[in-house]
Amino acid sequence: MANKNKGHRAKALLTRIMDAASHKLKCEHGTLYLYDERAKELWTIVLQHDLISEIRLSPPEGIAGYSFYHKEITNIEDAYESKLFNKNVDKELGGRTRSVLCMPVTNAAGQAIGVVQVVNKLDGTPFNDDDIKMLKAVVEDIVGVLDKSETWQGLIPGLVLVAFTALVGWAAHAAVPGDYKGIANPVLFVILIGIAVSNTLTIPMHFLPGIRYCMRQLLRISIVLMGSKLALDQIADVGGNAFMLILAMIVLAFTIAQTAGRFFRVHRRLSTLIAVGAAVCGGSAIAAVAPIIRARDEEFSFALSVNTLMGTIAVITFPLIGQYFGFGDVFFGFWAGTAVNDTAQVVATGYAYSSVSGDTATIIKLTRNALMIFVVVGVGIWFSAPHDEGDVEARKIPLIKRFRQSVPNFVLGFLLLALFKTLGLFDWLSVQTGVDVSKVLSNTAYVLILLSLTGIGLGTNLAKIRRVGLNAILVSFLTFAGVAAGSIVLISVVMG
Repeated sequence: MANKNKGHRAKALLTRIMDAASHKLKCEHGTLYLYDERAKELWTIVLQHDLISEIRLSPPEGIAGYSFYHKEITNIEDAYESKLFNKNVDKELGGRTRSVLCMPVTNAAGQAIGVVQVVNKLDGTPFNDDDIKMLKAVVEDIVGVLDKSETWQGLIPGLVLVAFTALVGWAAHAAVPGDYKGIANPVLFVILIGIAVSNTLTIPMHFLPGIRYCMRQLLRISIVLMGSKLALDQIADVGGNAFMLILAMIVLAFTIAQTAGRFFRVHRRLSTLIAVGAAVCGGSAIAAVAPIIRARDEEFSFALSVNTLMGTIAVITFPLIGQYFGFGDVFFGFWAGTAVNDTAQVVATGYAYSSVSGDTATIIKLTRNALMIFVVVGVGIWFSAPHDEGDVEARKIPLIKRFRQSVPNFVLGFLLLALFKTLGLFDWLSVQTGVDVSKVLSNTAYVLILLSLTGIGLGTNLAKIRRVGLNAILVSFLTFAGVAAGSIVLISVVMG
C-alpha cells in the first residue's frame, strides 16, 4: 500500500478524496500526501498556475512532513508564526494560509503511509478538538478508500450510485413530451442530475473509486466501442464540395476557439475541448480528446455542459432563423449538419425543418463523426509537440515517438473497430450469428458513455467550474456563433 507504484496508481483519487474531506471539515482546501518509500518523500498533486503539478517534500520538512515524521497531530493556529511553515508556498500557489491541521495516515498494520493536511476553516477560526475528531473519522475513510480503490469490492458502491443516477436521468428524459425530446438528449439529463446530487449532498468517500472508474475506464471502453458505428468510407460518400465545406468548418471552429481562448486567457486544454465539440461531434469528440490532452475534470464537465447547452439553443433557434430567412431544405440541412454539435440535436434540428433537411443534416453529421478519428489523432500530436522556445526536451522527441505517445490504446481500439466496420467484418459476423453485431456494440457504447458521463456529473465540483469563469463561456459562445455564421457564408458560396 505504501510503495511508490501503488501510491501513483492512487494519484487519480487524491484530489477527489480531499475535495470530499474539505467539504466535510468546512475548510478552504485539503491535501493528502502519500509516502514514497523508495524516494523517502511525501508527494501529492496540486493545481499550480492552471496546471496540475506534483509536489514533494522530505520529512520532517514543512508542517505536513513534521506531522508524518513524528507521527503526531499538528495543529497550527497561525501559520506565519510557526517556524515549520514555508511562506513561499503561498507565493507559489496563491492565497494566504492562516491555520493548518495535519494528521498522519496509518494503514491497518499500523504503518504510516501518508499525512492529511487541511487549511483555513471557512469561518476564519483555528481548528479545534471537534475538528480533530472529525479529521480522525475522515482519515479512517481515506484508509478504507485507498485500501479498496483497486478492488471490485471498492468499486461497487460508486458503480451502483452511477447506474441509479443514470436511470433517474434516463427516466426524466423519457418523461419529456415527444415533441420536445430532441431538444435535450439524455446526456444533458444524466449530467445535470449527477451535478445536482454531487453539489447538494455529501457523497461518502467509499463511493469515489467507483465514480472515478466510470469517469476514466468506462469512458475509454465506450470510446473504443464507438468505432463500431463509424465506417471510414462514409467520408467519400458526401461529395467533394460537401467534404471541403466540412473541413473548412472544422478549421474555423479550431481557429475561433483557440484565438478567442488566447484573447480571453482561457487555457488551451479547455479551448481545445470547446473546439472539438463544435467542430466534430459534440460530447463524443470531447470525451475522446479529454484524456489525450489530460484535461482537468472541471474542464471536461464544463465543455460537455456548454456543448449541450449550445446544441439545445441551436435546436430551438435554427428552424426559426431558417424560416425567417427562407432557407431551402437542402441548404438548411447542410447548415444544421455542419453547425450543430451533438448528433441527436442535429437530427432534431434538421427534421424540425423538413424531412429533406433532416436527411441531409444526418448525412453531413455522420461524415463529421467519421472525421473524429483524424481530429483526435491530430490533437494528440499537436499537444505532444513543443509550444515554446524553451521546450527543449519536447523538441528532442522524434515525430514517430510523439505520434505513439499522443495515440493511447483506446484510440487505437477505436480505429481498429472503425476499420472492421469499413471492411464489413461486423456485417459478416451478423450473418454468421444472426445477431446485429454492430448494433449491439453501438448500443453498448451508448450505455457505457451515459454511465461515464453520469460519473462526470457526480464528480463535478461546481465551485471548481466557477473558477473556469465567464471568459470560458464567452469562448464557447463565440465559437458556436462563429461556426453558425461561417457555415451560412460557406454554404452560400458552395451552393451558389
